[in-house]
This record gives sequence, structure tokens and C-alpha cells, in this order.
Amino acid sequence: MAFRHRREYDETVPQALRAARESYDAASAEYEEAITRARRDWAAALATAIEAGMSYQEIADEVGVSHTSISRAIKQYGSS
Repeated sequence: MAFRHRREYDETVPQALRAARESYDAASAEYEEAITRARRDWAAALATAIEAGMSYQEIADEVGVSHTSISRAIKQYGSS
């Protein structure tokens, strides 16, 4: 088996790779936290709308989501 010639690299290459991974992981964690908060707030707003007397159809017409999405979000809100 023939080995192809590899270029030499210094320590800055793996350091940059590790730094980029750390940055990616931190940004991913921030994103996940933000999405979790937004989903919780969304579910709470849906539950409040239902408690206030809005029907699923009125909510769907107002914000353009399906009845299934409304139901799922409210169930998740109730279980948290």
C-alpha cells in the first residue's frame, strides 16, 4: 500500500480545531436553552389562551398552527 505525502502542520492547527469545537458546543448549548425557554413560553401562552376561553380553531386561525400542535404543546406544558 502506498502512502501519500502529508503536509506538516504545527500545533496551531489542532488548537484552532479544538477552539472551534468549543465555540460550536457553547453556541449549541445556548441555542438549546433558548429553544427550551421559547417552547415553554409558547406552551404557557397556548394554555392561557385555552383557559381564557379561546377554542383550538380560534388559536389556529390567530397564529397559524394545527390543532395537533396546540394539543401537543399544552400536554408538554402540563407535564413540566
